[in-house]
Formats: sequence, C-alpha cells, structure tokens
Amino acid sequence: MLFDFRKFDIYREGNRLEVKKAKGGLPNSIWESYSAMANCYGGVILLGAAENPDGSFSVSGLENPEKIR
Repeated sequence: MLFDFRKFDIYREGNRLEVKKAKGGLPNSIWESYSAMANCYGGVILLGAAENPDGSFSVSGLENPEKIR
C-alpha cells in the first residue's frame, strides 16, 4: 500500500491502514495490528494520528519520534 500524505483527508481505517496515537511512545496494541497485517496483505500503521468519530483522522503528534524510531 502506498500512502500519499496529500490524500490524508480521505483515508479511513481498514484492514490495510491502522492509526495509533502513540503520544506517550509505541503503544502495546501495535503488535496486534502488525501481526494481522503481516498475516494478510500488509498495510500501513500510521503513528501520531487519531481517528475521529466520523472516521477521519487528525494529527495527534509524537512527543519523541526518535525514541519510537
């Protein structure tokens, strides 16, 4: 899956895209998403974003991206 940041506003979570806030660091739930994607068609886990009630995303940011990397 190619992720085009210019289309950020139209993407929604699904079986190939998962968003995680990750504000305080790498969330434990990332491994469930990683495993599911690895066992299917692959995908993108987008850190530093939150899902809004309407399914759209908003940027929540990362406090220490170098630590997560």
